[in-house]
Amino acid sequence: MKRLPVSRPITIGNHHSPLPQAVQAVLETLTVARRRRFFPHQIKSILVRAVNWLGDAILTLPTLGQLPRFFPGARISVLAVDRVAPVFAHQPGVAEIIPYLPKPPQTDLKVWWQYIVQLRRRSFDLAVVLPNSLESALIARLAGIPHRVGYNTDGRSWLLTQSVQGPEKMAGLHQVYRHVGILTAFGWVAADGLPELSTTQAEREAAAALLTAAGWRPAAKLIGLSPGAAYGPAKQWFPDRFAAVATALQEKYAADIVLLGAAGDRQVAQTIVSTMTTPPINLVGQTDLRTAFAVLQHLDLLITNDSGLMHAAAALWTPLVAIFGSTDPLATGPFTPFASVLWQPLPCNPCLKRTCPEGHYRCLDLITVAEVMAQAEYWLTRDV
Repeated sequence: MKRLPVSRPITIGNHHSPLPQAVQAVLETLTVARRRRFFPHQIKSILVRAVNWLGDAILTLPTLGQLPRFFPGARISVLAVDRVAPVFAHQPGVAEIIPYLPKPPQTDLKVWWQYIVQLRRRSFDLAVVLPNSLESALIARLAGIPHRVGYNTDGRSWLLTQSVQGPEKMAGLHQVYRHVGILTAFGWVAADGLPELSTTQAEREAAAALLTAAGWRPAAKLIGLSPGAAYGPAKQWFPDRFAAVATALQEKYAADIVLLGAAGDRQVAQTIVSTMTTPPINLVGQTDLRTAFAVLQHLDLLITNDSGLMHAAAALWTPLVAIFGSTDPLATGPFTPFASVLWQPLPCNPCLKRTCPEGHYRCLDLITVAEVMAQAEYWLTRDV
């Protein structure tokens, strides 16, 4: 099996490195409204309500990883929607993943209430509510969990027993730190960490077999393209430019190219395939999320839009070149030392729109093939 392209850093991203001073200063301004007192030794089981999108879920991993520091020995369960549940599989400290059942009218009221009753029977001691929604806090309350922690967003403070005040003060900081801020409900937060995903040897071996069957030459450099983005076209660099970069890398490095993405990315992937002279390996829509994670670990480099797979690559220590359009890399960029981020700070940017209000996508248009190539070459030729 191919050697992983990067060694894990020793001094960057471990779970005992200090928080940046600016972040610590903001965390110190957060306050906690407490309606019920508890002691850490009383907490034996914790339910963590996960956020609902892939990239966001990955950015919560440092928060999840710090819970055992506050509650040693507590059993941690994660309540998650299907599309993010694979993020928490094989994560250290996670005992189980509980499937989320949508509230009525998406689910029959009787079935949904039976689901709530089953949660109540679990007798969780503490709920950590990571999403900002009223509904996520309501489920924790209906499940009879006596201690419920989260930000005071969406008018839900009355549903929480430890309500963290002032999440708006986290504006301008990375989302990783915003999630970590919830931990101030439990005391002093002084440790930092990078998101880390875990895969198994069996998953990595299966991914290698899949790639080999599709034409991967293990001796060649393997470069991934993630040309989709669920958010919309304002986050998607142009398919012809992805194809141009891929072709140039094939020619210069005799590299194998693999396309990755969800079923909804098939059209853009097909456009890239039809544009390239030497066809890439096209796995778009052909892998589940765990397999995609394992494929990412075999890459020498990923070139990607701002997407869930971008955050997955970052959390797997895979070098990447990330292309940003309408979103803000300071808030949601790849949280890793192994990334180059290309972004145009225009007067209208970040607009956070799904489509360009002016219709020309200038923020993406100004990012050239030459710029992406230069960053790709840096990661492909650096000393590990």
